Amino acid sequence: MGPIQIFVLGFEDFQATGGIIAELDALSDAGTIRVLDARFLLKEGEDDLVAARMSDLSDHEREDLRAAAGALIGLGAGAVLGDEAGAVAGAELGAEAALDAGEIGLSDEDILALGEGMEIGDALLLLVLENVWASGLRNALQDAGLVFAKQDYLAPSGLVALGEMLGLEVAMEEGA
Repeated sequence: MGPIQIFVLGFEDFQATGGIIAELDALSDAGTIRVLDARFLLKEGEDDLVAARMSDLSDHEREDLRAAAGALIGLGAGAVLGDEAGAVAGAELGAEAALDAGEIGLSDEDILALGEGMEIGDALLLLVLENVWASGLRNALQDAGLVFAKQDYLAPSGLVALGEMLGLEVAMEEGA
């Protein structure tokens, strides 16, 4: 399995073009990603919340994945709290807790509660994606001794902000 990435995306005055689903489908069909879970909420009226879900996984595959994720979390907690027996017990409890939780760790009630704070026309997209393309790279990094990794995205707007900061720094140096 490749690295898993979680996105929480908000939209003001959402415009349904079909482009998001088409792109997710294309990336999935190409084997680049796998949509583990996607939840979409659109507030169409004061008491009118539209919810949709999609996934590349079967119900059984989703259940197995949630159990494995819960077991890993429990294993880590158990390892911190005690010996190997504690880690095993933590893994079992973590797996059970994950199976009791809803998709992406949120129940349907939790998902709908998110809509209460939304304005009419706003939308929310929760995505859990497996980056299939990155499996080999992750393995090579681990084989080379990687012990910690953090990643983030740099959007074009981030580069503009960086340029503004650098420009201000230069202007301050020239004015000094």
